[in-house]
Amino acid sequence: MGMHGAGGHFHGIDEEDEKFKRSVPDHVLAARMFAYTLKYRKQSVLMLVAVLATTGLNLIPPFIFSLAIDKYIQQFDAVGLTLLSFAYVAVNVLTFVSQYAQNYMIEWLGSKMEYDMRMDIFRHLQKLSLRYYADKDVGGIVSRATNDIDKITELISTGLVGVMADLLTLVGIITIMFWMSTWLSIITFTVIPMIVIFMIFWGARVRKVYRETRKTIASVSAQMEESVSGIKEIQSYSKEGDTRSQFQQVNVSNMDANVEAGRVMSAFWPAVTLFTAIGQALVLWYGGIAVIQGALTVGVLFAFMSYVTRFFMPIQDISMFWNSVQSALAAAERVFNVIDTQVEIEDQKDAEAIGLILGRIAFENVSFSYDENHSVLKEINLVIEPNTTVALVGPTGVGKTTMANLLYRFYNPTEGRITVDNHDLKTLKIETLRRQMSIVLQDPFLFSGTIMDNIRYSRPTASDEEVIAVAKAIGAHDFIEKLPEGYKTDVKERGGRLSVGQRQLVSLARALLVDPRILIMDEATSSIDAYTELIIQKAMDKMLKNRTAIVIAHRLSTVRSADTIIVIEQGKIAEKGTHKQLLAKGGLYERLYEMQFKVDPIEKSKGIAAPQSEDASN
Repeated sequence: MGMHGAGGHFHGIDEEDEKFKRSVPDHVLAARMFAYTLKYRKQSVLMLVAVLATTGLNLIPPFIFSLAIDKYIQQFDAVGLTLLSFAYVAVNVLTFVSQYAQNYMIEWLGSKMEYDMRMDIFRHLQKLSLRYYADKDVGGIVSRATNDIDKITELISTGLVGVMADLLTLVGIITIMFWMSTWLSIITFTVIPMIVIFMIFWGARVRKVYRETRKTIASVSAQMEESVSGIKEIQSYSKEGDTRSQFQQVNVSNMDANVEAGRVMSAFWPAVTLFTAIGQALVLWYGGIAVIQGALTVGVLFAFMSYVTRFFMPIQDISMFWNSVQSALAAAERVFNVIDTQVEIEDQKDAEAIGLILGRIAFENVSFSYDENHSVLKEINLVIEPNTTVALVGPTGVGKTTMANLLYRFYNPTEGRITVDNHDLKTLKIETLRRQMSIVLQDPFLFSGTIMDNIRYSRPTASDEEVIAVAKAIGAHDFIEKLPEGYKTDVKERGGRLSVGQRQLVSLARALLVDPRILIMDEATSSIDAYTELIIQKAMDKMLKNRTAIVIAHRLSTVRSADTIIVIEQGKIAEKGTHKQLLAKGGLYERLYEMQFKVDPIEKSKGIAAPQSEDASN
């Protein structure tokens, strides 16, 4: 999320309800949501039974009080009153049991639904190709599996069950009240139109102010997260004051929104209570006169007063439910949109598992574009023989990394095909191919955990001794041993406890641990210091032996010893040959090399000769 100036506005994931326009019908989304609960039919039935029991039992106490007043208290029947008191206690015990069962089943079903939906979306995200993630915001994807699923499960478990209980309560109260006194019930319900009108107009106001509080707290969260993540840059440029002012602005907006929400809600609930009081006053007035005239008993009047109080609470809950429904349906469409995303890269039905490969790679008339308007690779024809090292060089953005991505089958070629040992990649089981490949990226990613765990990530069955041997082979052992806990050192999130060079050495060890037949080095030394580069260069001499290797590099000093150097320009192979041959041609490679020699201080620090003299020496 970008940091803006004083007039800036921060967008948060809670604003999605505002911006998201649904296109899938409500009944389709509802059916898919309910499908998750139907997997647990027995538990769902038990929950419904518990809801029915709890709702019915909650309607009994006012009737018991009415019976006690009219039949036992006024008739001085102590025995009957005692028995009725025991009955009242028994009803409450049963209510406790049913309420406990209801709450437990709601939580159980909600948790199961949440678990199943999260597993479904996580499994599907693991299958989606890099193309899907290329233009997606990480926070938005995570939001689908967290906030959106929370909204769905909350609606299905607590919200829907609550509304069901409210509707049953209303039906029960109306039935009992009409059974007790039809005319008093009609008088009581005259207040309902006033409540409905108020709920519609004021409820819309409540939803608006609460949406504003969600938006402003999202802005606060975004500002706080970005400020913490960028604390080094903030302090480096002495922007603490500006950042504080920006945070103060969004924090004040959030405070104002909360104050406004408090003001609106401070009138909402007292107004509902006032309508309830009006209904009770009508019952008290008409019912009291009826009692005086002998047309109604005191017990029935008391029961009516109790039922009137209970009648208006479910109406309040139901009036607030519709907004939750709309929010959950929007969340459901976003979640199912991810789950329904077509998997671009997957095994064919007749895909075969490939055995140990030799490592012969062929690009046969390969073209690729990320979209219809931007072609990245154009008719690439290239054969890489087993146990040879091929370097891909050229300006930024010409398709070097794309070639590696296609070989790893992160994407499929738009045209042409890629083969390994004469097998079209599309005919092979992806896992059996990738198990024999490793890739080392310019920006290595380390997982939270120990160095030992990170190296072993590529081969979980490797012993500690094998991990240490690999670390020694690539020159990482010395720095690891100097750490406070050695190989047990926790690297923290994204390897933040280690330097860039140290992370790269760990990444190299991880790649080598699987002893890959095909190794891809994608700008592996471009972001590290000269000393670490020397260590990695020595390690690469060992790593590149007896396997097929593809080295992608801007720093041409790292590829001089490659068997073949491929120069890529505008998505095509412009030149091909050894370092000496390409310098002799005087083409793009020679110009790139000359340019780097003049401006690259690392080249000079290592005493690399000028291209002309080096060419002469070769």
